[in-house]
Amino acid sequence: MAVQLNADTSDMQRLMARLGQEGRRAVEIAMQEAVRKTGHLVIAAERREMRRVFDRPTRFTLNAFEISFPRAGGQIGARVQPKDGYWSRSDNYLQVQIEGGQRRTKAFERALKARGLLPDGWFAVPGAKASIDAYGNMSAGQIRQVLAWFTAAESGLAGSIQNMTAATRQRRRRGTRKRAGFEYFAVVPGVNFVRGRRQTLHPGIYRRTTTGAGARSIEPILIFVRRMRYSRRFDFYGIGNKIVRDNYTRLFNTRYQREMDKIR
Repeated sequence: MAVQLNADTSDMQRLMARLGQEGRRAVEIAMQEAVRKTGHLVIAAERREMRRVFDRPTRFTLNAFEISFPRAGGQIGARVQPKDGYWSRSDNYLQVQIEGGQRRTKAFERALKARGLLPDGWFAVPGAKASIDAYGNMSAGQIRQVLAWFTAAESGLAGSIQNMTAATRQRRRRGTRKRAGFEYFAVVPGVNFVRGRRQTLHPGIYRRTTTGAGARSIEPILIFVRRMRYSRRFDFYGIGNKIVRDNYTRLFNTRYQREMDKIR
């Protein structure tokens, strides 16, 4: 996946054939600068578009792309492409926003699957009472707390997590004078009865909070859904190619004229 910036060498070769050594050098300098500056304009335009179409994109998302300058066969060109390793990360969501389709399974979802809580073909999305961070995502702290509660921490999530022991879970349930007790429980898809009781909640992870007076509340933290298909929202190729069309020739001509003025 990349926006390709290649200098039009056919026209340039004809131009260079009519020029002396200094003129040919001017063409090469102008092509190199036009490619480099156009690449940076593409990166800037892609970031503006991400800020427009996404809700509070993180720095990781905004900095997902880089410029490389391959010189295959002496051709002057550049590529605006994902940084090494970005596409293989589980928290990469740009690919599905660019190409559409079903998003990949996230690391914490794989951990829930390993514990038998999330069947294949299901995904987890934040519930109405999930803790949301400044970027509109479920907070990493709460995800770790959920995984630790279900002893799923060892199943793979970035960061240091320790599973809760039975004693720790019991202390959380009891709470303190100043803090209500709580526990997490899962409603697993396809499991209709638990301890003889029919499940009426939508599949997901819930938090049950108990106050000192004995009152209880049940809050949805993660909701399990069958499909997570996305339409194309981020026109990565369209934005990039338009920037190339609108700017490369102008930048080349400006630098080429400057170099030729030095010769004359």
